Order: sequence, then C-alpha cells, then structure tokens
Amino acid sequence: GFTRLTEQNEVGAVVSMLNEYFAVLTEAAYQHDGTIFNMAGDSLLVGFNVPFPQPDAPERAWRTALEMVGRFAPVAEAWRERHGLVLGVGVGICAGDAIIGNVGSAHYANYTIIGNPVNTAARLMQMAAPGEVLLCGPLYERTRHLLPADHVEARGDVTLRGRSEAMPVFAVNVLREQA
Repeated sequence: GFTRLTEQNEVGAVVSMLNEYFAVLTEAAYQHDGTIFNMAGDSLLVGFNVPFPQPDAPERAWRTALEMVGRFAPVAEAWRERHGLVLGVGVGICAGDAIIGNVGSAHYANYTIIGNPVNTAARLMQMAAPGEVLLCGPLYERTRHLLPADHVEARGDVTLRGRSEAMPVFAVNVLREQA
C-alpha cells in the first residue's frame, strides 16, 4: 500500500514538473511563432519557416533558444531549492531542407518534420550542457551577427551519431551571456 502510494506521488510530481517545464518551453516557441511538432521525454521539437514562410527563421530560432534557457533558469533554481535537483535546458539548432507533413498510417498519423537538420538538431541538443545552445555551421553563419561574440566557442568539426561527415559546431553559453 505505502510503496504504491509513494510511487504514485512520485509520478505525479514528475508529471507536474514536466508540465511546468513544457509550459516554459512552448511559451518561448509560440512567442517567436515556432511550430511545435513533438514532445518526447524532456525534448521539444520546434520548427520555423513552417507552415508559412518566415524569412527571419534563423533569428526566430536563436531568440527562442534564448527565451527557453532564460525562462527556465528561475524554474530550475526553484526545483533545486525544493527538490535538490540540478537541471537546466540545453538546446540544439540546425538549418536546412526538411520534409514536413502527415506521416503515419491509416490508423494514426502525425504532422511532423523529418530530415538531416532535424536529426542534427536532436544530436546537438543531446550534447548541449545546461544553459548552452549548440548551433550547426549553416545556422551559425546565418545568425553570427546576433550572437555575443565573446560567448561563442567554436567546437570544431564534430562527427555526430548517425552521420558519416563531421560538421562545424558552435556553442553559446546563454546563462553567461544573460548574466
């Protein structure tokens, strides 16, 4: 009896924390007109320039990343005080051609985005430290005028899981940039 109640309370706490986390992230995405495609675990897949053209899509993606990290910082601090958890948001961003549409079967389909830039962004997100935004080379070139030069670190050519060729990766410590 008691163990089951504790497990249910823990599940409820996790769900509550995920809801708080995704509320912050989705608000940041919507503020910059991002299209949310998927939530999985603690990851959020956001696309820009879809379903309508956004000539400033790279800038929107960068500003969304800043908002996500910045807005989550006070939540992370509250969680540290309340639960003893040390967490943060890491973001991966990449640009390129992708396929957008309903994918699935006759019984279940999902409006989604697929392609190399999506996979690359996911791999970068997995590598990003809390408070860090990792950008692929093409996106860096399109947004470098927005980035705080003294907080950008070139990580060199990185071979990401599932890719045969290395690509340039750039890191921005957003929390340091906002301090």
